[in-house]
Amino acid sequence: MKIIVCVKQVPDTSGKVSVNPDGTLDRASMETIINPDDLNAMEAALALKDETGCKVVVITMGPPPAEGMLRELIAMGADEGVLVTAREFGGSDTFEILAAAIKHIGLESEDMVFCGRQAIDGDTAQVGPQLAEKLGLPQISYVAEIKKDGQSVTCKRMLEDGYMMIKAPVPCLLTCV
Repeated sequence: MKIIVCVKQVPDTSGKVSVNPDGTLDRASMETIINPDDLNAMEAALALKDETGCKVVVITMGPPPAEGMLRELIAMGADEGVLVTAREFGGSDTFEILAAAIKHIGLESEDMVFCGRQAIDGDTAQVGPQLAEKLGLPQISYVAEIKKDGQSVTCKRMLEDGYMMIKAPVPCLLTCV
C-alpha cells in the first residue's frame, strides 16, 4: 500500500506580503511555506504509515526551489518526494499535471491519494476533487479521521454542524482537514 500526498508551496502570508501592479501576489519577493492543509494530509498519511507500514510519497508541482519543501517532508517521514517542474507548466491546470504524474507513479489496488482541503493562496478547494475526477477515483472531502480496513477506508467527514462517517473502496482520494 502507498499513499501519495499532494502538497503545494504557498506564500507565507503571515510575513511581508507584496502585490504586483496588476493586483496579483509578487511571489518572488515573499517567503514560502508548506500549505497548512497539505500538512494535515501529510500528518494523516504518516499516522497510517505508523499503523500499516505503508509507503508515503509526496508530490508537488512547482519551481525547482520547491525541492527544499520535499526534503522537509522527507525529514518528517515521507519515503519519497517527487517534484514535477517545467517552465511549460506555467499557467496550466495543476490537476491535469498532477493527475499525469500520479498515473506515472502508479496507483495499485490498496493505494490512496491525500490532498489538503484547500490552498491558502487560492482557497478554491478544487484540486482534490478535480484530481479524483481525472483519475476516476471515489473521493471523500473534509476528512478528519481515517481508518483503513482491507479494500476500503472509513472516514469521519466534518460538516458545519457535526460529522458523518463515510466508507469508500480503495483506491480513493481524500481531502484532509
